[in-house]
Amino acid sequence: MSDGSGAREVVVGFDGSVYAMQALDWALDEAELRGSPLVLCHAWHWPYQGVAPELEEAGRRSLHEAAQHVLAHGVECARQRTAGVAVRPVSEEGSAAERLTELSAGAELLVLGSRGLGRLARVPVGSVAAHVAVHARCPVIVVRGVGALPRPGSPAPVVAVVDGSPAARSALAFAAREAELRQLPVKTVSSGAEGEGAPGAGLGHPENPLAPPPEALREAAQEARLLVVGAAHPAFGSVAQWLLYNAICPIAVVPLAR
Repeated sequence: MSDGSGAREVVVGFDGSVYAMQALDWALDEAELRGSPLVLCHAWHWPYQGVAPELEEAGRRSLHEAAQHVLAHGVECARQRTAGVAVRPVSEEGSAAERLTELSAGAELLVLGSRGLGRLARVPVGSVAAHVAVHARCPVIVVRGVGALPRPGSPAPVVAVVDGSPAARSALAFAAREAELRQLPVKTVSSGAEGEGAPGAGLGHPENPLAPPPEALREAAQEARLLVVGAAHPAFGSVAQWLLYNAICPIAVVPLAR
């Protein structure tokens, strides 16, 4: 979806957590660089079943009011951080993962924190981020690591994971675009596969999804400003999934070009 000027929107999922604040900073940066409006989305749902109708009505109303408060806080934070980005709040009842996936169909980019409210420290990535990264129709950036934006004077590269597959080619095109926008170098690193059908292929191969990738990917994740990998639909590639759960830098998961 666009704002009427032709610019497609950057969507960010927001639940008020520290991870969501990191994602908001990154999404605002993307929107400014791209000249895009920002959609700030908060989803909520009624988790209780079988309660009395009058209690359910009161409970839903309370949850909706709390959601509006969270969303208003996010919008205020966004507008304090930038004066040049139009911000559109969206409050949705239902699954956050499903609502964000729906919004991705018309978005330029979707940005998420690695975890949300209530996630344990030992949980490396939240269920919403994992689901959306697999199913989104646009590139998804999951902001991992400490701090969303690079330190001045530290021009870490944008790194694309390649293996010769169509998914990897989409990832490389996205990485080149990000590097151009941010005036950063772009690098490539091989997943160790010759293509989607090769034995041990990193993307789309039905191996252990959390098996460690080649050492080159570990090193790339340590130095990258952003690590970009293709999502091999309908299955989520083993390399992409390993990076999403283990890399110490932000990860962009890019679907096949539409």
